[in-house]
Amino acid sequence: MKEKITVLLADDNGEFVKKLAGYVNQEEDMEVIGIARDGNEAYNMVSTLKPDVMILDVIMPHLDGIGVLEKVNNLNLDNRPMCIMLSAVGQDKITRKSIRTRSRLLHSEAI
Repeated sequence: MKEKITVLLADDNGEFVKKLAGYVNQEEDMEVIGIARDGNEAYNMVSTLKPDVMILDVIMPHLDGIGVLEKVNNLNLDNRPMCIMLSAVGQDKITRKSIRTRSRLLHSEAI
């Protein structure tokens, strides 16, 4: 049997992250292995859980999504997680910085 793709979610909006986790977990080949409520927690979870994919909100308490990416890029990981950044804010500056730190920025609307 094929291993599931492991996913770490990081967003301070509890209702949104609960819905997103539900959608991800409905996929047969994916599993949410952690939910972080702020950037520092997300960074710590990446270090310990080593997910295949991170889905990060751009704007979070304590450390924003871009800060998480920058810190993760400095980790000595065998396999860095793929990163998808979500934002309700459509700012070109944030998009360019996200791309430079190797993520895909998706403009999200309420699910």
